[in-house]
Amino acid sequence: MLRLSLDSTSPVPAYQQVIQAISIEIISGRLKEGDRLPPIRELAKILKLNPNTVAKSYYALEEAGFVESRPGSGNWVKPRPPDIDSLRRSMLEGETKAYLERAFSLGASLDDVRSSIERIARHE
Repeated sequence: MLRLSLDSTSPVPAYQQVIQAISIEIISGRLKEGDRLPPIRELAKILKLNPNTVAKSYYALEEAGFVESRPGSGNWVKPRPPDIDSLRRSMLEGETKAYLERAFSLGASLDDVRSSIERIARHE
C-alpha cells in the first residue's frame, strides 16, 4: 500500500510532493518493480487533489523513469534504475542541505546540529 500524505502548509506544490513521496517509496524499495500505482482519480480523491494534479505527477514520474503508463491498465513501477544509489544519495543530500539551512537560520551551530541528530538517532 502506498504511504503518502501531503503537507498543505508546505511551499512545495502538491504535484511535487506527490512526485517526491512516490520516488522515495520506489527508491526505498517499499514500492517494487511491477507494483501498480493507485488510479489517478482514486489517488486524487484520497489526497483531495484535482485529478490533473495527480496526472501531472504520474507523467513526471514516467519522464524520470520511475513508472510506466500502460494505456487502459494504469501506472506501474518500472525496474529500479541502475543509478539508484546515486539518486538516493542526491535526495539525502538535498534533504540534509534543507535541514542545515533551517537549523543555521535558527542560530544553531554545527555542534548543536550534531547533538540533535545523535539524540534523535538514539530516540531520546
